[in-house]
Amino acid sequence: MSLSQTYYEATSSSYAGRHGLAHDIDTEVCVIGAGFAGLWTARALQKRHKDVVLIERDTVAGAASGRNGGFVSAGFNQSLSKIIDRVGIDHARALYRLSRMGVEIVREETLLHFPGANLVPGYLRASYDDDAEATKRSAAWYLKEFDHDLEYWPVERVREVLRTEQYYQGLHEKDAFHIHPRNLAIALAETIERAGGRIYENTGAVDADLDGVRKTVTTPRGKVRAEQVVFATNAFPGAEFSGLQRTILPVATYLGVTKPLGEQLAAAIRYAGCIQDDRNSFNYYRVLGDRLLWGAGISVDLQEPSDLGGWLPRRIASVYPQLEGVGMESVWSGIMGFAVHRMPQIGMLKPGAWIASAFGGQGLNTTAMAGELIASAITEKDDRWRLFIPFGLVWAGGWLGRAYAQSGWWSRTMRDRVDAIRRKSPKVA
Repeated sequence: MSLSQTYYEATSSSYAGRHGLAHDIDTEVCVIGAGFAGLWTARALQKRHKDVVLIERDTVAGAASGRNGGFVSAGFNQSLSKIIDRVGIDHARALYRLSRMGVEIVREETLLHFPGANLVPGYLRASYDDDAEATKRSAAWYLKEFDHDLEYWPVERVREVLRTEQYYQGLHEKDAFHIHPRNLAIALAETIERAGGRIYENTGAVDADLDGVRKTVTTPRGKVRAEQVVFATNAFPGAEFSGLQRTILPVATYLGVTKPLGEQLAAAIRYAGCIQDDRNSFNYYRVLGDRLLWGAGISVDLQEPSDLGGWLPRRIASVYPQLEGVGMESVWSGIMGFAVHRMPQIGMLKPGAWIASAFGGQGLNTTAMAGELIASAITEKDDRWRLFIPFGLVWAGGWLGRAYAQSGWWSRTMRDRVDAIRRKSPKVA
């Protein structure tokens, strides 16, 4: 494995590339994009006996879908409190139920059909501040308002499994889990093809005519004629859809996997599930055998930092001093698509045209959810997708939006530094 190769690429199932589209074809549904949004949509459509063609400008799960942290948990990137402020508690409950449905779709499919995805249960959110009452209130609120039983862990239990003085109490989501995302995507694609679906890689959509009963998606070497078109992508074709592109803010995050750590890792972290702390510039990580996967940071500068192999170990040591100086076996960045409201863009663009996009940072459950919603809307006139209408297509702000997002990250990082100084300062009686 090299630093430029992701852990997922180095450990993935065997993968045979697919041919590009070289002629005109017909289908019932054309899905643009073969990341998780497109794959789950195709899977859900096939279960409803629809003929599906997927076109992908790169390769299956070649972008964020195959490079993310692999965490599958309920919720959205936006906080529940802000969702409630926007749409009210009843609407927020319905959205949260859908997000949990997405978790269960991934779990059931993985356990039944995709063992290579290596599902490991549990998600521990560790608190960076010592406030037991606030953590207990949060657990009670989830149970009362959203019927979701998040288990409160006292500081002793947290530190029993996470050997650091940085953390205090925690919330444990026992029905969350982590997976090998690239293996899951590869298995999904193979299942779709075995069921008769067609996937064309290196086939970007350059234009789309969505008027009339039959829609046409144009690629460099052929056209796809379909009754329905689903944009399951963060990149949109043709002048007609240039406005869609301006609703997406691309943001990079950074991940890496350490070299084998042996007993050194086992002495520091004794929890096998997902771990995330609530620092302003939070860390998220998980154990992979005798290695540690660690993720942190966001940036609107999509170029990978030259010092990423040094920065991530410093982040690790800031939480686990006993792991100071660990070497990285691989480091990489992943590009996420965000909307201004930090919610997915899911729904109908016009009759026969659908969108499933902007899953930034919380995509493994919400892409499965989106695929189910769109497939049931197309085949059964299910209107649950309308729950996302309040989170529509909003201009992402161009360069000003990117500057705002970056300044937000810098602000959170600075608050963490101030908090660290405050915590180290002696308390005055």
